[in-house]
Amino acid sequence: MKKDIERCINHMLETNNIRRVFWYMDDKVERLRYGIRQGDDAVILCNDVINMEGPYPLKIGRKTGLIHTCSDIVVMGAKPLYALNSMQVDSVEEGVEIAEDLKKQSDGLGVPILGGNTQLESNLEPCISFMVYGNLVNRPVADSGIKAGDRILMLGEVVEGDTGQRIRRAKVKFKTFLELLENDVRINASKDASRGGWFGNLVEMLVKSKMGFNIKSIPFPDITRYMGNYLISVPEAEISRALEVSARNKCPLVEIGEAVKELVVSIGGEVVVDEEKMMDLIKGMPYKHPPE
Repeated sequence: MKKDIERCINHMLETNNIRRVFWYMDDKVERLRYGIRQGDDAVILCNDVINMEGPYPLKIGRKTGLIHTCSDIVVMGAKPLYALNSMQVDSVEEGVEIAEDLKKQSDGLGVPILGGNTQLESNLEPCISFMVYGNLVNRPVADSGIKAGDRILMLGEVVEGDTGQRIRRAKVKFKTFLELLENDVRINASKDASRGGWFGNLVEMLVKSKMGFNIKSIPFPDITRYMGNYLISVPEAEISRALEVSARNKCPLVEIGEAVKELVVSIGGEVVVDEEKMMDLIKGMPYKHPPE
């Protein structure tokens, strides 16, 4: 477990220096609400939410790349509207095959692919990237808004299986999350459980929120794997309403534990990330709260 925790935290830190290079770019864009300084799941400009993912190896991208890119749009409180893609392939014939698979994702999610770029450079590794645009349902949901006493819940099934199964699971998760927002269920913070595993994503939320956490259940024992479901932080009083919406949509919802003011992460009372480490992570995280 100790090695897995270290691996999750290292994943959280590995792009920090890249973000620092672009730190002042946010100042160049008017009406920017979430940018490089927030390092959240997507960028928000006015009510427009934009996310880019990749490059993926073709095998992964053609199966789930658009699904994952849309997921980061929804988790910030927006409905995905349309997408672009860019791919490097070895031949036009391969490009057509990839396009047919992407069309399945696009049609299944109801997110049209409107354009992009196709490269056939002979010295490049085949890969694919996606960009998705969406609009906020009401207010943005950041990954940094955890409050003391909040319960963090895991929403949705693991997004795995064939393309059709991934689409079905993602759509249920998307619909449930957006319905929670439409019904004014208070979600203080949310994050897509993806890169770095759910534990790493949880710690990033805590570091940005300057909160600790007591893990009371472990819904998935492999804490480092990609999950594709959501971590959502809600006040205790909102749990019953969240359960009601999730049950109506047949979407799994599991409570992981409780946010606390003490800057430690514990599992069943045993501290696994101590205060000294949490303070180091807070000091080392290039993060600034978004403007109100």
